[in-house]
Amino acid sequence: MGAVSTTARPPRLFTVRRVVSAVLLTVAFVGMVAAFMMHDDTANPRLRPRAVGTVSPEPDSLQLRQTEIFVELDPLYSATLAINGTTVPDDQLDVIKGLNRYSFTPGKGKEIDELPPGRNCAVVTFDQAASPGADPGSFRWCFNVS
Repeated sequence: MGAVSTTARPPRLFTVRRVVSAVLLTVAFVGMVAAFMMHDDTANPRLRPRAVGTVSPEPDSLQLRQTEIFVELDPLYSATLAINGTTVPDDQLDVIKGLNRYSFTPGKGKEIDELPPGRNCAVVTFDQAASPGADPGSFRWCFNVS
């Protein structure tokens, strides 16, 4: 009887399982890198005049009939606000001077008692407060009401 060799064959460096695992890990890594590179977290730029800071409701958002409509302007400007073609009287505008915010909330006894369902648009017309006529402008945005 011959002697049986007890020397084991060294493990194979490349097996089907190792190759498949390496390929899958590589594809996953490349996919994650691609996803991070494609992600754009910058704010969606909406073209608006330099004088206009914030508007609410957000353009194209869905709102209730009694929602507050406001605009915040650069401190150098003053404004009037119109909703669906109806100018809001100055005595119905709520003005927060520190924020230079002009707002209107529909209600009983006001120029607009509630917003109609569907698409509604607001327009702010502004000019420099210290020197009227120096830098006039306007900005229009629309939103939806349920």
